[in-house]
Amino acid sequence: MKLFTLPNLLTLGNLLCGCVTILCLNEFIGNNKESLSHINSQGVLLYLIFGLLMGSLFLDLLDGMVARALKINSEIGIQLDSLADMVSFGLTPGLMMYVMITNYTEHMMGGFLGILGLFVTLFSALRLAKFNVDTEQSTYFKGLATPANTLLIFSVFWMYVQNGKILSPEYDLVILLVLLVLSCYLLISNIPLFSFKFKGLAWKDNHYKYLFLFISLILLGVFWVSSLPLIILFYIIISIVFRKNIVHA
Repeated sequence: MKLFTLPNLLTLGNLLCGCVTILCLNEFIGNNKESLSHINSQGVLLYLIFGLLMGSLFLDLLDGMVARALKINSEIGIQLDSLADMVSFGLTPGLMMYVMITNYTEHMMGGFLGILGLFVTLFSALRLAKFNVDTEQSTYFKGLATPANTLLIFSVFWMYVQNGKILSPEYDLVILLVLLVLSCYLLISNIPLFSFKFKGLAWKDNHYKYLFLFISLILLGVFWVSSLPLIILFYIIISIVFRKNIVHA
C-alpha cells in the first residue's frame, strides 16, 4: 500500500496548513480585546490565518481532483482526508469560537464558558464521521461541509479582531451563541447542499453552480471577507431551491 502518493501529499499539505493556523490562533488565546487589537495592529497575523485557510481549502479540493484524474483513489486516502479536515476545518473554527466567547464571558466563571465554542469541533467530528459512512454523499453534501462552516466562522472572527466587535458589544455574545447553535445544527443536518464536483462544464447541468459562483464573486469584490456569511446563506438557499437537481445529479 503506497502512502506517499501525490493526492496523499496534497492532503498532508492541507493538514500542515491547519497545524500552522492553530499555532497562529494560539497568539489570540488568553488575550483580551485590547491585546487582540495590539496583535492585529501588525496587520500580518489575521491575513496569514486567512491565507492558510485558503491553502487548506485549495489543497482539500485539489487532492480529490488529482486522485480521480490519476485513478488512484484509496481507503487510506479517504481516511487521511478526514483526519486532515478534522484539524483544518474542525479544531480551527472551534478555537476561533473559543477565543471570541471567552472574551465576552471572562467575567463569568473566569471565561470558562468559552469552552462552548469547542462544540463546533465536536460537531465537525460527527459531521466527518457521518460523511465517511454515508454513500449518498458522493455527489452532494448532507449538511454544511466543514470547510464552508470554517469560512463562516472565520468571517465573524475577522470582523471581531478587525473592529473589536462583531456588531455591538451588547449583543455580540448572543450573536455568537446563535452562530454556535446554527453551526452545530447545519454540520449534522440532512439538508442537501451541492458540491463542486463537476461532471462536465455544460450550463444545463451546472447552471445553479455558475449562478452561485457569479454572485459570490460580486459579493467578495464588494464586501471582501465580510461577505462570507451572505455567501454561505445564499449557498444554502440556492441548494434548497434546486434540491431536485442536486439530489438526482
